[in-house]
Amino acid sequence: MTDEPTRFDGVSRRTLLKASAVGIGTVGLAGCTGTDADAPEDDPTPASEDAPTPTSEDAPASELDLDTLEADTEFGTLRAERAENSYVGLIDDGRAIGIAFLDDVGVGDDRDVDGEIVVHLYDREELAVLIGAVDAEGTATLESGDLSDFDATVELTVEDDAVSGTATFRGESSAPFTAAAATGIAGVYWAHGTDEESDVRGDWVVLPDGRQWGCACLPPFVSPCCMLGL
Repeated sequence: MTDEPTRFDGVSRRTLLKASAVGIGTVGLAGCTGTDADAPEDDPTPASEDAPTPTSEDAPASELDLDTLEADTEFGTLRAERAENSYVGLIDDGRAIGIAFLDDVGVGDDRDVDGEIVVHLYDREELAVLIGAVDAEGTATLESGDLSDFDATVELTVEDDAVSGTATFRGESSAPFTAAAATGIAGVYWAHGTDEESDVRGDWVVLPDGRQWGCACLPPFVSPCCMLGL
């Protein structure tokens, strides 16, 4: 039986930030469950206090084609690149992690990010993004940013062929992980801009067996991976 995506009664910080926004950017990809691809994109019913707030589970999947490295969005086609150096791994059923240096995912062009990394931590279709610097010993303790779907903390050590550590989800459950240096199709992929919208962004974590999780930063730009464009 396929696990149902975890849902929570509390209002996340990202839900508060997007307030009455009608768009949603985070997309669960192959290997995740609960995406309703048949749901209509536009609901003509006026928003009300009783209307459900859109969540990442309501967004149609935008899978990265690993042959063409393209992903279609309503704002055009994203053309992805693979981070030169990245680490990916499966934590447990439905949870995955991808780690890359910021200057390998198109962020270094805008600001000095020497030695800083970004961690994409997926809990099924929900995403926490953690950004910070690695110290001289190759260690870091990172906390999730404000646009993340849930609170998370990651303690890690970077080595030549792997990153290992512990990920804590929502301040409750902790799990050890080992993310291997990506080879083959595995890795952290990123894309920035389409012909129709220059600020659109996409990020994906792809495992060696082809399973993938991803996030699209689309207007109104409130999904977790939009942090990489701030």
